[in-house]
Amino acid sequence: MNHVAVRAVVLVLVACSLPMAATAAGAPAGAPAQSSASGALAQTDAPAANETPRHQNPDEYDESEGGELESWLADRLAGQLQEGTVALNEGQYDRAREYVGDDYDERLAQYAEVADDEELVEAYRNASEEQRRMADTIEEYEQTQAEYEAALEAGDEERAHDLARELEGQYDEIDEAGENATTSYETISNETDQDFSEAAAAVEETRNEIDETQTAVRDEQFVETELDLEVVDGTASFEDPMVVRGEVRTADGAPVEEEDLRILVEGDPVELEDSAGDWWETENSQFEFEYRPTDLELDAETVTVEYVPDGDTTYLGSEADLEVTPEQTTATIDGFSATGEAAYNESLSVDGTVSAAGVPVDDVPVAIAIDGETLGTVNTTDGEFAGSVPVPANVSDGEGTVTASLPFDDRTLTASPAEAPVTVAETDTELTASATAVGEEEIAVDGSFRTADGEPLANQTLEVRIDGVTADTVETDANGDIAGTVETGSVDGEEVTVAVAYDDAGSNLAAADAESTVAMPGAGDSLSVPRSAIAGVGALLGVGALGLAGWWRRRSERDGRDRTPAVAVAGTAPDAEPIATRERVDALLERADERRAAERYDTAVRTAYAAVRHAYGSALGRPGAATHWEFYREHADEADAEALRELVETYEVAAFTADPVAEEQAGRALAVARRLCEAADLE
Repeated sequence: MNHVAVRAVVLVLVACSLPMAATAAGAPAGAPAQSSASGALAQTDAPAANETPRHQNPDEYDESEGGELESWLADRLAGQLQEGTVALNEGQYDRAREYVGDDYDERLAQYAEVADDEELVEAYRNASEEQRRMADTIEEYEQTQAEYEAALEAGDEERAHDLARELEGQYDEIDEAGENATTSYETISNETDQDFSEAAAAVEETRNEIDETQTAVRDEQFVETELDLEVVDGTASFEDPMVVRGEVRTADGAPVEEEDLRILVEGDPVELEDSAGDWWETENSQFEFEYRPTDLELDAETVTVEYVPDGDTTYLGSEADLEVTPEQTTATIDGFSATGEAAYNESLSVDGTVSAAGVPVDDVPVAIAIDGETLGTVNTTDGEFAGSVPVPANVSDGEGTVTASLPFDDRTLTASPAEAPVTVAETDTELTASATAVGEEEIAVDGSFRTADGEPLANQTLEVRIDGVTADTVETDANGDIAGTVETGSVDGEEVTVAVAYDDAGSNLAAADAESTVAMPGAGDSLSVPRSAIAGVGALLGVGALGLAGWWRRRSERDGRDRTPAVAVAGTAPDAEPIATRERVDALLERADERRAAERYDTAVRTAYAAVRHAYGSALGRPGAATHWEFYREHADEADAEALRELVETYEVAAFTADPVAEEQAGRALAVARRLCEAADLE
């Protein structure tokens, strides 16, 4: 009988003996059979609806479990955003950034796991990004404004003018960030019960203060302008370009006299010609241009025309929107050729031309793909393109087809793809992996996946198989390394065969695998109960039930101290003998040191955490398959709670975020792990 069966028998016996336990504890005669101890046991058998499932990252909840957590996280995110706007309005920029810093990003990542509304998640993300941008840019603006005042006081007019131009650019960025943040607040308010009226008011007040300051700068340094435009032909296609005449004037109607005017349409410069006809009352600064759109959306109703002054002039820029009727033109991609052979991460060279209506198409992207997998883009210059793109792993080896196409749909330019043959060679790989038991039903796996030449293979998914059955997958990091824990489930024998394998039919990387045998602690153990002991089991279990109730109360109090929603975790009876060994723990710590020396800091932290899991999760007789925060809550009273929390937080960064662990952070995590392991009760 294995440990799972033993625990089942014990729980059944405890349940049967509860009335005896109540009487033994001094319960009055005639008291209800449902004692406080039995109530505690009922909680373990029927977890609350918001309880974190065991063996699951606490960030990952299903719909029935995530409601409370989602609401709690939304409140925290909204609160941090609103506190950030207050700090921003008070000029406390470091504090404003802290409110929407790393802690906010971590909570947003958790929120994204439990929230169904992607638009809402994006609104929270955009709001924080725009608040950070406002804090950064306003701080820069105030520094530049101080330098501007100093230049004026010193009589350095040229420097003052240059700084005024910088202030104008910073003002535009602040205004844009404020508008974007307010839009995000509106989205959140419309979709939730969060009230962002005060936050929006704080941002508006900040924008108004900057606007007032910048208006004074403009009055001192610049002349405002406006675009006066006439559409000659509103049809906009590459074959039939839009024709516009116009003039740049000052606010009082005087023409702007700048030798080389710079006009942009939808952000792209256009070539100006002298205006034809006598439709203008003045003769200065008249111009005419043709706009040949390449990627303008076919349902666009307007285009934006901008005047961008030279930085040395006293003029301010201006813009105007014009009505437009887009039409599509079919282009051709000719003379396309590509390298005949390629392999993983090698450069595939391509070249060709793009033209439409007999005119070379300039500055348009051309997408290069092999059998539908996009490799990258190259841009045209005067209608010609030539460049190279790397071959990724997710392209099948063998004979294939390279295509060149325009990477957009429903735009003013379209083209049929051009094709060329290619042969993709298979790349040999090397996979190394090792596994160590860190609990009765959990193993730690680490290793590396590289090409035969030693090149790391990042972001590749590998299968972990237990006795031939796929149990989980792991993904390589930027260095081609893997590290993680995998549940084995209940095992029949004392050993399991662990295989890590890569075999992707859609890849040009050769299949590889690594296999090892792992001795599982506690596997195959049995429980023999002498007949002579059965007579006294009721009394013993009565005392045990009282102990279980006391444990439950202490556990609930400890969970309640955590700032996140409380999570109830069912406990198990301790085994008679510890199943961790100093030798196993030391081996994991040594492996962690090796990973750190190789500058593989994420892997080092994950391995160090596995060592602590092995030392504490197993030494106390627990199966060790809890999530990292469940593990913390289970052992915070037995270990140095502050040190354990620090290690768990660092592990969370290494295992569940895209942020890399820094060298100093990894070193501290390993030192903490070693100290915790030394304090553990190991054989």
